[in-house]
Order: sequence, then structure tokens, then C-alpha cells
Amino acid sequence: MDTVLLAILLGLSGWIISYLWSSSRAIPDVDGPPSPSVIFGHSSQVAKAPVGTLYKRWQELYGPTFLLKGRFRQSRLIINDPKGLNYVLQGRNFERNPGKKAALELFFGRGVFSAEGDEHRKMRKTLNRPFSNQSIQEISHVFFDLTNRLVRTWEEKLESNPNATFDVTIDVNRLALDAITMTMLSHDLNAENSDVGPLLARMMHSPPGGGIELLLRGLGALFPAVLKMPSSMKSYTDNLRSALGAIARDAWSGREVTGTHAKLLHALAEDNVSEDETIAQIITVIFAGSETTANVITECLWELAKNQSIQKKLRTELLDFEATSGRKPTYEDLNGSTTLPYLDAVTRETLRTKAVLRSVTRVVVQDDVIPLYNPIKRKSTGVEVYEVVVKAGTTLEIPLRDGINVSKAIWGEDAASFRPERWLDPTGLPETVKLVRAQGHVLSFGDGPKVCLGRSFAIAEFKIVLSHIIRSFSFEEVVGVQFDFYHVGQTTIKPVIRGREDEGTQLPLKVSLAS
Repeated sequence: MDTVLLAILLGLSGWIISYLWSSSRAIPDVDGPPSPSVIFGHSSQVAKAPVGTLYKRWQELYGPTFLLKGRFRQSRLIINDPKGLNYVLQGRNFERNPGKKAALELFFGRGVFSAEGDEHRKMRKTLNRPFSNQSIQEISHVFFDLTNRLVRTWEEKLESNPNATFDVTIDVNRLALDAITMTMLSHDLNAENSDVGPLLARMMHSPPGGGIELLLRGLGALFPAVLKMPSSMKSYTDNLRSALGAIARDAWSGREVTGTHAKLLHALAEDNVSEDETIAQIITVIFAGSETTANVITECLWELAKNQSIQKKLRTELLDFEATSGRKPTYEDLNGSTTLPYLDAVTRETLRTKAVLRSVTRVVVQDDVIPLYNPIKRKSTGVEVYEVVVKAGTTLEIPLRDGINVSKAIWGEDAASFRPERWLDPTGLPETVKLVRAQGHVLSFGDGPKVCLGRSFAIAEFKIVLSHIIRSFSFEEVVGVQFDFYHVGQTTIKPVIRGREDEGTQLPLKVSLAS
């Protein structure tokens, strides 16, 4: 039986089972847009829409809390409400989506992304050490070395063409992969001509897939065995596990890891982590820690190219510091918020507006009542209430990129604008931002027990890279090129050129030496 026919049969079975299951349960009494598809719900519509379009329109129509339909009529409660999302992210009654956990475990192994409860806490305790502030300071010189290498590469490109136009994502992605593997695994995978870099690139930049692939991913939540069927993502991850398995097995079998550039391997060996878990955690860290930071860096360069005054102000601060102190900024200078305040403001604004994830999802474990800051009207009665009743199994989604991070109700009328100055003016942040309890009032790294482990690592890398290349280069938009951003490759949000989507993800900018 071919894959398409099997998918259709499983899809029909899944729809019938889900229909009977969902019909017997109470759907949240919340309004939302009508579902455009019995099978796909809103999922196909969301997958095909540029980031910053649909969710924004729906929130204007239905308010910060509304209801969507996922695949096979499954309810999906969207929460842009600050009190509601705080309750969900901090609570233990809400876990990661079982379908996504099953996929992550199948593809990567049993790691921190697929574990829950005590097992998850134990894994985080091990992984916290390599990503501690002390650990990051010890390996920060690697970030400086890699950035200097990037600067030399771009200077060489500009020798023959002083105003070159090229895709900045390529070299930044390579740097980010080196940063995570050289500091956590003591391996320079690019220098070793490893297959890992190309595999990650193909996996992360692969197209989102058509209806059949969307159907198979939806079925994975109901029938995890479906995830074992041939697919582009399974092929990539199988090859990735094979390529990284040798590194993990060497670390596990030897149990002795030398050097300061193997922070992750040190932690896993010290805690006598099993071979299978070692492989899973290595893949997880590389997958999560490389492209995410690279995406944020390149999108920041795009914003600076669009906003020349911000770019010049940042470069002036960095050059003035160097002229006054007689040296380039150190890790200590960059890591704080007072020595280079405008760099810190640009960093905060980039993290706020350029979250690499579209949203955070959770599934209700036990029936609950989620409190709300903004009232909603019950769909059945029109009565205004400050809570929403949810049943076990309900999927909750907290939008980040086009949700709470850029909500006018939280950040003011210019919420969608890239304006670093808001972080410098004591009165620049509305009081409403305090309603979001996450660090810095921004949810790009999540919050609660599952907050991103690599937050400090990512910020340190971002500041070091940005400070070096802005001192050295000037960036401008390419005339006639417009970008849209999509959730690409089943991983994070990436840029494509409008009208040239079939060329894949890219972000070309005009680059010249800074004068």
C-alpha cells in the first residue's frame, strides 16, 4: 500500500476517532474564526501564511483569547492574555504536546525536549551546568575567535567588490554551528568536513511540505507509529543521528573528556548519563542552539539595514567606547547593560520582535480554569467573564512572534516597530509590560519550568557577534527585494524573498566596509 493511500485511510480513521472523542468533550466556550477545513482546520492556513498576518487579524476580530481548530477538529485555544499565559507557563498542569514529544523522541531520542516531570528536572539539572554564566564566560573567547574569522571572511569578499551583495545567513549559520559544537563538544564540525552542517541546513531550510505531509504530522499525535513512515524530516534526522552518534559514543565509552571546550560532554560524563541519552542530548543541543541564534543575528542585521540611524548610533557607541578605553569591548563589557547601553537596548528589542518560534504550545493535563486579565464573552451566552474553562487534552497556544511580544495592549501603539530607545527611556515601557512575568517581560525564551536553557549562551553570542561586525561593516537593503517570514522546515521562522519563495530561505544584504 503506497504512502498516499495509507495516509488517506489513516486520516479518515483519525478524523472519525477524533470526531467521536471531541464531540463527547466540552469545547472551550470561546469564539473564533470559522474553520476552513474539516480535516486540516486552520493548520494549513496558518502554515501557508506569512508570520504577522493571520494571528494579528484574528486578535483584532476576536480579542486576545480565541479558539482555532487544528487537524481533525481538535480545539486549539489561543492565549494572548498576560494573566492567562503566566498561569499556563508557570503551572504544572500543562505539558508539551504529546504528538510533538513523540516526534522529538522518535527523531532525536529521549532528551530534555521530550521528557516531563522528575525526568525532565533531572536532565535540566545536568544541562544547566554547561550553560551557566560561569561556564559561558570561560568559553566566550571562542565566540570572539569565530567572529574575528567571520570578519576576515567578509573583508576578503569585499576586496574584489567593495559594495557586495550576498546572503548573510550562510556564514552566520556556520558561525553559530561552530559556536555550539566547539564549546559544548570540543569539535569543529565545519573544519572536520562533517556531514552535520549540511544535514542541519537541509533539515532547517526544507519546505514545510504539502497536504500529505501536514496530514502525516497531524496523525502523529493520534498514531505515533505514523512518524516512522518515510518523510523528509525522518530521513534528515536519521542521518543526523548517525553523524553525531560517533561523537556521543566516544564521549560515553571513554567517560573521560579533556579540555575546556567540551562543556556538555563534561556534564553528561560526570552524571553517568547513558549512551542513548548522551546522543539525544547532543542532538538536541546542536539542533536548538545553532540556527536559533543565527536567525536572530541575521534578522537584526536586516532591521539595522532598514534603519540606518539605529545602525549608525550603535556603531558610534562601539567606536566611542574603543576610543575612550583604548581597547575593544571584553565579555564583561558586553555582558552588562550599563557599559554599552545602546547595544543592550538593540539586543532586547531584537529578542522582543524577532522571536524564532511562532508560538509556545501546551496541552492541559487535568481539567482547569485559566484566569484572564482581559475579559471574554462566552460564545454560548454572551456573558462577560475573566476566566476560561479548559478540559484535559485541550491544546493551548501562546503566540510569540505575532502575539504577546508585539501586542499593542502590552507594548503600546508602536509595539510592532523596531525601536531600541524604548529600553533606554525610564518612561519608555508602559506599565502593562510588567503583566508579563518572564525575564525582561519578553517570552522569546519561554518561561516557567521549561524556560530555554541556552538563554545566556545565546545573548552572549549575539552581543559578541553583533558588536564586532557592526564596527567593521555597514549594511543596506537590496533595492527591490522584500522579505516575508514563514515557519519553515518544521523548526523556526525564516526569511524568503517575496515572489521568489521557491529559492528557499535567504537574506541578502548590501555589505560594505564601515567608514
